[in-house]
Amino acid sequence: MPTFLIDPPQGVYLLLGGLLIVTGLIAAQKPGRRAIIPFVVAFFLLLGVFILDRLVESPREEAQRRSYLLALAADAKNPDLFTEQIADNLLVHTTGGQTKTLTRQEVQEHRFWDALRNFEVRITVWDFSRDDVHYPDDDSVEIGFMGKGEVRGGPTIPVYIRTTYRRQADGSFKLSALRTFEALNRSQPYAIPQFP
Repeated sequence: MPTFLIDPPQGVYLLLGGLLIVTGLIAAQKPGRRAIIPFVVAFFLLLGVFILDRLVESPREEAQRRSYLLALAADAKNPDLFTEQIADNLLVHTTGGQTKTLTRQEVQEHRFWDALRNFEVRITVWDFSRDDVHYPDDDSVEIGFMGKGEVRGGPTIPVYIRTTYRRQADGSFKLSALRTFEALNRSQPYAIPQFP
């Protein structure tokens, strides 16, 4: 199904809403069946787009939802919930442009979870924007957003995060690549402490 129907930009709603208002004004001035038909068509177009938008989760919406779930799992220090959101292999970008591939099992057993617990790190994410979404191909979506780790009694570390979600065999999108950057300089890689 086309993305503009299941995840319509605000412009589609504005266009259809404007069409509904114009056809409604014309129908109010000219009583009769001929004037009401365009209004009814505009109403059902707007209603149809709204229903599709609410009932069908787009790849962008699924990626955003899973990113929130990843943050909640990291905040709860729950590796099981975290690994439910990732693909079999996760490509993690480290400092200096290096990459490392971790299996789901390696992520689940990583020492990073002990560090989160020991330092009582609070994880939050925000600033998801439609403008920061890229579709490299039909089976993947890349989104960018902000996140931070707050250490109790210590520093707060804001980072810019870019994640890539790939379609899996079951049709769902799961995290396949994770890149983190300096919050102010989004081209400068930043490695999450003790990960990977």
